[in-house]
Amino acid sequence: MPSLVSDSESGSPVVGVREAQRLETRARLFDAAVAEISRSGLAGADVSAIAAAAGVARGTFYFHFPTKEHVVIELERTEEAKIVAKLETTTKSTTDLASVLAQLVHHVLDAEHRLGPLIFRDMLGLHFSSTRPLDDALGDHPLAGFVITAIADAQAAGRVAPDADAGELGVIFMTGLFALLTTATAEVRTALLDRYVKTVGQGMEAR
Repeated sequence: MPSLVSDSESGSPVVGVREAQRLETRARLFDAAVAEISRSGLAGADVSAIAAAAGVARGTFYFHFPTKEHVVIELERTEEAKIVAKLETTTKSTTDLASVLAQLVHHVLDAEHRLGPLIFRDMLGLHFSSTRPLDDALGDHPLAGFVITAIADAQAAGRVAPDADAGELGVIFMTGLFALLTTATAEVRTALLDRYVKTVGQGMEAR
């Protein structure tokens, strides 16, 4: 179907202003939704409260985000990108896989502290939910992509078995990490995570 906006109009200042306003509204809604979900959890978050906090009508929320889950998924992608940027700086000179994985866990825990436990748990829980709105695989995520690359680099350096599948190992590691973060109590989680990283790292080593 042909566009109702001409080429000249699409590049006009009016269209530019409208797009800027749309993006600004979306950003306000996103921030308001993150704040509401952080307070009330995904199930308890009120879309009307989100819209009111952003100063828009309730229907405007659904124009930008089909569901509350879409907000959480977008937040996760943003946080993953931040973590990967930090890891690429701090781990670029090492092929010690256990060290890389330990740093990854540290940054993920920092994200949990920054975001708050409710929205963080909901974020992880969506990976194991049949109602996740996006049909994406764990390997499609920036953090999983980083882990897979780190394993492949260690493999190239002779630290990981040459016949291992880096993609499978990366997905297994991330799935196990998310499961531990979702289910383990605070009292035992630190020790469990340390043992998990050590065990998985040793299991990947070339024999």
